[in-house]
Amino acid sequence: MHSTLGQKFELPREARNSEAADSALSRASPAPPPHDKHDLGDAAALGVLIPLPLNGMGVGYTCSSLARWMADERIEVTVVTSRNELALPSIKVIETLPRWARHLPYRWIRGYAGHRIEQDFLSCFEQRRLRKLAANLWPDASLGTIHELKRRGVTVFREQFNCHTATAKRILDQAYGRLGVEPAHKITAETVEGERRVLDAVDYVFCPSPLVRSSLLENGIPARKLLDTTYGWDPERFAGPQRPLAPAEGITALFVGAICVRKGAHLLLDYWQQSGIKGRLVLAGELEPIIKEKYGLLFGRDDIVVLDYSKDVGALYKSADMFLFPSLEEGSPLVIYEACGCGLPTVTSPMGAGRIVRHDCEGFVIDPYDAAGWCATLRKLAADAVLRRRMSNAAFERARLYSWEQVAAARRQLIFDALRATSQSGAERS
Repeated sequence: MHSTLGQKFELPREARNSEAADSALSRASPAPPPHDKHDLGDAAALGVLIPLPLNGMGVGYTCSSLARWMADERIEVTVVTSRNELALPSIKVIETLPRWARHLPYRWIRGYAGHRIEQDFLSCFEQRRLRKLAANLWPDASLGTIHELKRRGVTVFREQFNCHTATAKRILDQAYGRLGVEPAHKITAETVEGERRVLDAVDYVFCPSPLVRSSLLENGIPARKLLDTTYGWDPERFAGPQRPLAPAEGITALFVGAICVRKGAHLLLDYWQQSGIKGRLVLAGELEPIIKEKYGLLFGRDDIVVLDYSKDVGALYKSADMFLFPSLEEGSPLVIYEACGCGLPTVTSPMGAGRIVRHDCEGFVIDPYDAAGWCATLRKLAADAVLRRRMSNAAFERARLYSWEQVAAARRQLIFDALRATSQSGAERS
């Protein structure tokens, strides 16, 4: 493996025109997540279960990035997935779908894949009796599989990449209610109860943001189970030549992600319209029907641009002056890490900020429903080039602490610490 932290990146135009990064802000940044340099005892085997395809997008991208960088001489990583499209030489990948099914839309074969994948996942532990065993479940496994893993002495970690479903349902019910429409999410009482049982059954839960942790505590999950972690970004994804958007007069503000109620896109459209900023708002992602229905007239304006999802988001980041993300419910959105990595000052909600954006440092963290606060902040940031440069530099420096390599090293340490604690607890009980 090689470090990507020394790579030279091209900053957005505000940062390219700035002087050296603000030294006080650099000193205020926390130390990088610790690498596991001290003695870790016996080696371990980590099995990662993800029913979704590893195709370089979404949850599959997050999972594969962590798995790739966690593997080293002390921990052997095996990922069991429905299908894989990525080159992952540092880990073993087991694809459960037969070749004829790997190119079909996943929704067509979800049921078949779900049953087969858990059988294959259990099988990957059968030859590893002499190692410390850990399982990382993305996003879920059946209770039967969890109980069988524990019967075999496997320590089970669940990936909580969004808030607890009960918290998410409450937040989204309120958001759709404010719009006067029926909730479009699919969270039911059965969904919430199913998650409760899974969370009760697993040993540990990875919490990638403070509000994910809070949502679990709010719903009765013991603090002893919760492991604070983060997600990250890959500098190499944004190091190559990219064709930016054509220049425009005024400020270019960017939103990347599903253009939906959950992400606060409707609020952003309101705030952009009310703020009266000279420039353009670019939204890149899939448009939720209710947003199109309620805000269709705005999409005809010259200063609002809607783009389909694109893998070349680096070009969008490099074209922007600031990143706007008033999300209502999240886990730890990758776009925030990427925007900071590309040197964009960010205005976001507490849900969107995760553990990376600090108020009045890398950007501003504002309640998503604080319309006056959002409009005033957008005007302030748009009008003050010096402020944008300061926050651009701070964001770029902060993001250097959150490469996948750094984040995975901290995650690996959490796993070893948990395995050690589990082993000691078992010895005390015996």
